[in-house]
Amino acid sequence: MKKLESYYDKRSSKYDAVFDNLYFRIYDHITWKHLDPVIPRGPDIHILDAAGGTGRWSIRMAEKGCSVTLLDISEGMLKVAQERVEEKGLQHLVVVEKGDIRRLNHQDEAFDMVLCEHSLFLLEEPDTALREFARVLKKRAPFVISAQNRYVQSLTNLPCTKMPTSKDLDEMFDILIQNRYKSMTRDGRVKIYTYTPDEFRTLLEQNGFRVEKIIGKGYTMPLRIADEMYMERKYPEALFNRLLQIELYMCDRPDSLALAGHLQATAYKR
Repeated sequence: MKKLESYYDKRSSKYDAVFDNLYFRIYDHITWKHLDPVIPRGPDIHILDAAGGTGRWSIRMAEKGCSVTLLDISEGMLKVAQERVEEKGLQHLVVVEKGDIRRLNHQDEAFDMVLCEHSLFLLEEPDTALREFARVLKKRAPFVISAQNRYVQSLTNLPCTKMPTSKDLDEMFDILIQNRYKSMTRDGRVKIYTYTPDEFRTLLEQNGFRVEKIIGKGYTMPLRIADEMYMERKYPEALFNRLLQIELYMCDRPDSLALAGHLQATAYKR
């Protein structure tokens, strides 16, 4: 966790810059489309945004009238989050709190919903955090969480424009067959842990959740469209609209999950 804290502290001031590119604009649209209907409504609703970073989702949920606890391990990310919350005038609804999602400093059944978006992939041993989420969540309350799909993560090691090397194939094999992590940083200090769709469902079910559905995010990128395009910040709006249409069609088809870069589950505490 110290390594993760340092990694995100250093990137906190510019962290949000990536979210206006083509990939994340589509990703965020799909995330919100399937998150918004699940959010409980009411003045007494209290939501935990676990590993909430700079508050992208906390702010959206607070704008719905919910009280949100935004928890993160990185002081740098929380500083940015606090500034954004104050800019929006939402200090009365969003509490920014430093903490470790594996050891939550909250009472049992304290929250009406838990969100853990784009963070599970950082945990080598996810069960501890999932048990904590189940502990602080009220019975039959919703839990929304995303994961990295191992099938797609393994295939991204194969180059698109040249013959793959033995090293490329070995790295793909290690991720796909031997369930090895993939490094997110060149020095290997931050690692990405991945799951197949079935493993993701089983992981949640074994830790006290009933999975209602799992949808995919990121079918058209990065395997099918080059990095240079999906990281673009300037692109035709018609391209965005058409890609989004394709993504929405695919994410509503349960038999397409193995093709998605990311998985998003809507579950409920038993």
